[in-house]
Amino acid sequence: MIGMNSVSIVIPTYNSSSTIEDCLESLVKQTQSPEEIIIVDGHSKDSTIDIAKKFECKILYEEGGSRAAACNVGVPEAKGDYIVFIDADAIAKEDWLENLIVAFDEDHGREVVCTTGPNIEYPNETDFGKAVSAVYNTFIGGNWTEHIKSIFNKENRYVQSAAGCNAAYKRVYLEEVMPFNENLITAEDTEINYKLIQKGYSIYFEPNAIVYHQRPQTHKAYRNKAKKYARGKIQFFRAHNAGLDFGHVLPPLYFITGIFFILALLANYWVGLGIAGYFGFYLLTILLTSLIQSIRYKKWKFLYLLPIMFFEGHICWSLGIIQEIFLPKVQKGNK
Repeated sequence: MIGMNSVSIVIPTYNSSSTIEDCLESLVKQTQSPEEIIIVDGHSKDSTIDIAKKFECKILYEEGGSRAAACNVGVPEAKGDYIVFIDADAIAKEDWLENLIVAFDEDHGREVVCTTGPNIEYPNETDFGKAVSAVYNTFIGGNWTEHIKSIFNKENRYVQSAAGCNAAYKRVYLEEVMPFNENLITAEDTEINYKLIQKGYSIYFEPNAIVYHQRPQTHKAYRNKAKKYARGKIQFFRAHNAGLDFGHVLPPLYFITGIFFILALLANYWVGLGIAGYFGFYLLTILLTSLIQSIRYKKWKFLYLLPIMFFEGHICWSLGIIQEIFLPKVQKGNK
C-alpha cells in the first residue's frame, strides 16, 4: 500500500527506445525515490517496452495515439498523492523529484498545486540539438514565451503553465480539472494548467528541479514540431480565447503581407523596391541574430545552419497557424 504524500511518475511513450533507458536510469537514482513509475505506451513498434521491463515499472497502454490519451490512462491508475510527469526523451537530474516536491511545502503565500522546473539541453547534445537551443534562445525564436522561458529563465517565480516534460501536481487538484483534452494536437498540458489558474490556484517554477530534454535531432523533426505546436496554439485559443499573443501570429502575417506585396509587383515594378526592403529587413534580422548566436555558442557552423533553421521554423509555424485556421482538426469529442 502506497503511503501518504507518495509520488507516482507517469511517462507517456511511443517508439522511445533510443531514450527511455536513460530516462528510467535517472529516475531510479533520484535522491527521493518515487513509489511507482508508470509507463503509458501508444503500442510502440520498437523495443521501448522490452527496455522498460528491465525496470520496476507499471506498464499500461493507451488507444488514443496522443500524450493526452496517455495521461488520461496513467493518472487514474496512479496511487500517489503527487502525480509527476516526465517525457521519455528527458533525463532527470538526481535531485529533480526532491526539489519538485519540497517546493510544495515552501511558504509561497498562495495555494500552489503544481510545481515545475527547467528543461535544459540534453547531456552530450548533438550540434543540431544545440542549434535548436540557439534558435529558441532568441526573441525571434520565442524566448519571450512561457514555454521557452522554462528552458532559459532560472528564477523562482509563479508561472502560467508547466511543461509536460517536467511537472508535479497535487493529485486532488489535478483530478478537479481532468481529463486531458484529447482533441488538442498539443497544448493538452497548457489547458490543464489554464484550468487550474482559472480556479485561483498557482503554479510555481523551481529552478533546481531540472530535467535534460532532448531537442529535435533532424530538420524534419524540427519542422514537424513547429507546425504541430502552431496548430495546438490555435486550437487552444479557439477553445478558451486565450494563450495567443501577437508574436505567435507575426510570422504568418509577415509572409502573407509579403505575398500581397509580390502580387502588387505585377502592377507596379517600383513595388519591387518595397519588397526588397520588406524581406531584406527579415533576412538581415535573421543573419545578425545567427551571427550573435554563433559567437555566443562558439559554433561557426551556426552561421549557415541557424539562418536555414529560422526560416524553416517560421515557415512551418506559419503553415501550422494557417492550416488550423482554415482546415481545423476534426473534433472527435473528449473522453
